[in-house]
Amino acid sequence: MLESIQSLCLHVVFILFSTLLYQVFFQENHEARKKIGSKFFILTLIILLFTMIQPVSYSDQYKYDFKAIAIILAFLYGGKQVGFAVFTFLLLFGYFTDHRMLVLAGNYTIFCVLLIPISNLFHTYRRRGKMIVISLFFLTIPITRTIYLFLMDDYTQMLFELTSSFIIWATLAAVVFLIENMGEQLEMRQELQKTEKLNVISQLAASVAHEIRNPMTSVRGFMQLLQREPLTREQKRYIDVSIDELDRAQEIINQYLALAKPQTNENEIINFTELIHKTIDIMHSYSVLNNIQITHQIEDSLKIKGSRIEIQQVLINLIKNAIEAIQSEGVIRIMAKMNDNQTITVQVEDNGIGMSIKQINRLGSPYYSTKEKGTGLGLTVCFQIIKQMGGKIKIASEPGKGTCFTITFIT
Repeated sequence: MLESIQSLCLHVVFILFSTLLYQVFFQENHEARKKIGSKFFILTLIILLFTMIQPVSYSDQYKYDFKAIAIILAFLYGGKQVGFAVFTFLLLFGYFTDHRMLVLAGNYTIFCVLLIPISNLFHTYRRRGKMIVISLFFLTIPITRTIYLFLMDDYTQMLFELTSSFIIWATLAAVVFLIENMGEQLEMRQELQKTEKLNVISQLAASVAHEIRNPMTSVRGFMQLLQREPLTREQKRYIDVSIDELDRAQEIINQYLALAKPQTNENEIINFTELIHKTIDIMHSYSVLNNIQITHQIEDSLKIKGSRIEIQQVLINLIKNAIEAIQSEGVIRIMAKMNDNQTITVQVEDNGIGMSIKQINRLGSPYYSTKEKGTGLGLTVCFQIIKQMGGKIKIASEPGKGTCFTITFIT
């Protein structure tokens, strides 16, 4: 039994070492891991191949390996496409190695089917919740095997089954910890990069914006005085265009200043339901001009703590972006509700042009915009406000079908 446990430990070392190498040299995000041919996909195949070629034999009848780890990781972190691809390779490896194909295919088909709903919910949990979900799921393997061995009166084999299951579970938990830690480090690094960009913009805004705005105000004033003079239609049109462009430049400067201004932290308890209705009323005329209908489903008596002006700025920006994303007649749906965990969820959904995953990942970055004349600063300010309030924002979109912004506020 001791020799068999030593062989299991060799598998543990190989799996953890392979995962560490992957973590050091190939820092893939969640979306990159979902692709067939990704470095994560190759990692799961390496683990699967090694453990199936070198199974641990405690007796002639029973063999133990770690292929369950490869399947679980593939489904939970790679998604269904990667999961079934790894399952296909499992059957292929099993065919060319000494495995009972009928038993292998039957057991792991059930295993994969059970993993599908779990993989859909897995990433909604925090790290502790993920550990609990994986542990409870993995427990089904040793429990069913132990019951079978108990019915067969094979108590010696039952002891080794429990021991090996504990080792495999500990290895799975360690690998999940490493992958989750890598994901947190990537998010932290991206957050630091965004913070550095915002700091640069804030310094630029603080030193330059006021100096630019003062002469622009003077120019606009003289333009308005010229409008009173007898001018040709073409000259008036030139002045109107000039004033519009000055106003647009003024709006960009205001966005710079919004990034640069220190937060006063003058938070108050706000009637969030009333604020959303008021914001919809403000944007109603703009939506009508673009032949767009705004529908809403908002719960009564929603309360939130924060700055009324900043929260309204976020809502106006999201609704305005939704209107501009719809090229012709369309519908914007706004929903707000209280969740069971005492958070408030707000959704702004449109049926506009939509965005690709690459575009979604860049949203909130300064100077990036999907609009022709956009600066990207509006959403940058929104992201900053939501972050300072302790909220979260998620974006779901598909080209040609529309976009949905989901914001979660802490009450």
